[in-house]
Amino acid sequence: MIFSQIPDIQRFERLAFRKKNVLGLLLTFSRRLFNARQAGLLYGTNHTGERFLPPRQWDRGVVHQLTGQGLSGFGLKWVGPTLLRWFSISPIWLYKRDIQGRRVPTDGVIANVIRKHSEYYASGIKMLFTDHIPRKKMADDPLREHMTVIAYDGQQFEVLPDMQVNMNIIHWFKPDNFISVYIPDYGAIVLNTVEPKLFEKTGDDPVAYPRELKNRLGQLISAIEIASIAHLGQAKGRRAARIIWRKERNLRKTFLEMNEKVKKMDALNKHLQSVGAVTEDQLNMVPVIEPNGVFAFMDMVSSNRMRTRLSPKDFFLVLNLCHEITANTAAAYGCRVDNFIGDAVFLESIPLFDPLDRGIPSSMAERVMIMTLALTAVFTQIRILTQGTHPMDPDRQVHRLMKIHDISIGFRAGISFGSALVGPLGSRNRKVVTSIGKPVNMASRLESSSQINGIHIEKKLLEILENATVNPGTPVLWQLAATDTDSTPQPYIPFLDFLADRFHLTQPVIRKMPPVSYKDFCSKDTYLICCDPECDDSHSGITDVCAGI
Repeated sequence: MIFSQIPDIQRFERLAFRKKNVLGLLLTFSRRLFNARQAGLLYGTNHTGERFLPPRQWDRGVVHQLTGQGLSGFGLKWVGPTLLRWFSISPIWLYKRDIQGRRVPTDGVIANVIRKHSEYYASGIKMLFTDHIPRKKMADDPLREHMTVIAYDGQQFEVLPDMQVNMNIIHWFKPDNFISVYIPDYGAIVLNTVEPKLFEKTGDDPVAYPRELKNRLGQLISAIEIASIAHLGQAKGRRAARIIWRKERNLRKTFLEMNEKVKKMDALNKHLQSVGAVTEDQLNMVPVIEPNGVFAFMDMVSSNRMRTRLSPKDFFLVLNLCHEITANTAAAYGCRVDNFIGDAVFLESIPLFDPLDRGIPSSMAERVMIMTLALTAVFTQIRILTQGTHPMDPDRQVHRLMKIHDISIGFRAGISFGSALVGPLGSRNRKVVTSIGKPVNMASRLESSSQINGIHIEKKLLEILENATVNPGTPVLWQLAATDTDSTPQPYIPFLDFLADRFHLTQPVIRKMPPVSYKDFCSKDTYLICCDPECDDSHSGITDVCAGI
């Protein structure tokens, strides 16, 4: 298809802020852009006939300028607005009174465009058009004065079926098609009988128009935005002040709303990331082998007993508060909640899910230390929750339930590290991004054979913790250490000392476990990190092990 040449939008922009009649420039540019037979401008106003009124006061659209092709277009330019007033076509009323005297919207696409200015302007400049007007059919059956109208918002087309039209305008101008667009703070522009090739569909889709149509509609939107601003420069005195204040007020309101939304979105993104939410790219990622992962499971001890003593509502209240504490704490330490599995939680620390503000990727040793800190912090906060002093439970409901039903709340955990597979898992309609591998299974087995308020680990992980230090080479932990003191912390702080000081734990923090056996896991050489400040050697026996519950 060969289309007419597109006018230069950059030249239009240069002229728009020089010309006094910028709307006349817009009218000429738009007509040439679409090779339209006729083009017209309408401004919104009320009984005063004044321009620059706030759009909410408009009740009519007055035809202000007309132009067209050839001699008829020349005549329209000079006497068109007068003739339209003579034949009672202008003004175009936006509302009418029904039999009961109520104000109701009038028919017509142009009236619809001007009347719905707030809706269109809120979502960007919006335009309505029809690619074919069956004038003969509509004349033969005037009681069915409807036609399909298409809306375009700068991105996509939307069919608006059976919109009622104003036959008086159609009979007078006899258009084959038309485009009508809202002009902010002014009114509307109308183009009659544009280049028909622009509406030749390329398939069965009702909106399968040539790409050229989108290009030209986009140019029209740009021209309207330029002309709208330039035209406001013609306002003077009080009118100008009112317009500036109206726009300033709207901009300030929008700015504050956007700031608030940004804050909420940031908080929501951090929360969603901590509870396992992923991006679209991650959800469609190719599965990979992650060699430097740290994985942990934590589980509620004696949850079976709690379920028999608490009502379902109270049980879920307690469990959800514990899970919320876990998710928030994991996010604070830059770990990820992979999944909630009943009363258990699967956490991980791998480079793929590191927070965006973590500049230098953490080493394996730092990841092990971070996960240990995160789990200890969770145990500490849950203990505060049971004591009735946690801010997430201001009414002390958990403390009251524990006292009434004679129950205690405790968790146990297990940590392992190593290489695992990471990728999307599930059905076509429901997927999660998770980790699978030997260290994940090992973390689960260690948790199941752990003790209350303890983190069960293997000897190889113990060796990492015993040799680990908090220093500038572990930036996440170094920042934590710096927040605990008023001055720069001493370098190379032994991690176990840092852990004990931070959470007031009893030394020795790590104690050897008796032989344990659970499912396919059996070991005589495992260790327990005691996360309870009141923990003593009497708790190191196997009597507190509650495997599988």
